[in-house]
Amino acid sequence: MEFGELFEFYLEACSDRKQVTEHLTDLLSSFPEKSVIDCSVGTGFITLDLIQDGYNVICADGSAAMLERFEDNAAAMGLDVKPLLLNWADLAGTFPNVFDLLICRGNSLVYASVWDDDRPSADSGAIVEHLKSMYGALKPGGFLYVDIPAEHKEPDLGGRIRHTPREVRGRMVSVSETIQALPEVGLRRWDIRMEIDDEVFEFTRHSYMLDEARLRHALGQAGFAEIMPLEGNMLRDHYQVFTARKPLVNVMRRFARPVQAVPG
Repeated sequence: MEFGELFEFYLEACSDRKQVTEHLTDLLSSFPEKSVIDCSVGTGFITLDLIQDGYNVICADGSAAMLERFEDNAAAMGLDVKPLLLNWADLAGTFPNVFDLLICRGNSLVYASVWDDDRPSADSGAIVEHLKSMYGALKPGGFLYVDIPAEHKEPDLGGRIRHTPREVRGRMVSVSETIQALPEVGLRRWDIRMEIDDEVFEFTRHSYMLDEARLRHALGQAGFAEIMPLEGNMLRDHYQVFTARKPLVNVMRRFARPVQAVPG
């Protein structure tokens, strides 16, 4: 099974699809006729549903493998959607001051630069640099929607967090994961085990140790203001959602004229 498909089973098993779809529908309904990009669209999970419902969202991701699965999913749904292979670092250069809303969801920000690295080490400036590029792609007054890991529920005696088994596409899926802090390198290690019927899959990913305080600090360094957690934002048992705004241009400064000396 290709990793993109496997990851879809993980998302389906660990997410309340209906709740997330309704939440994002409410979000997009607040931006009618506005320019929107999902810069971490992955395989199109949820976002393709929204596009099928008539919402206009530009889709981008930095993973060619994920976008290959995205294109398969879009074709299966009868959608003519062309995603962009685009790294976050290139957002501002490709789309300067374009979007009213930029969505970075699915716990994606914490994986910046370490998702595919077998021996990763944290770059303290990487998160800020990616956020600066997102900032540059937004119009003045535009909003960023971003999520990060929330506090985790208590693991069982074996040290694993076990999600409730769920039927996905006619197959029974069980997911458990161990999340280990690696403070010496500023990362977390996620060891994930999935059972899909009688098949077992295991994979490991790393992420930054990005909590609310660190996120707020990084957003501020990138230039964002009005950083707010969303009410009722626990869309999954380990997601916490925030919005931040790119400040409006100072109109008075923009149109002010230099004061000329009065002849004496």
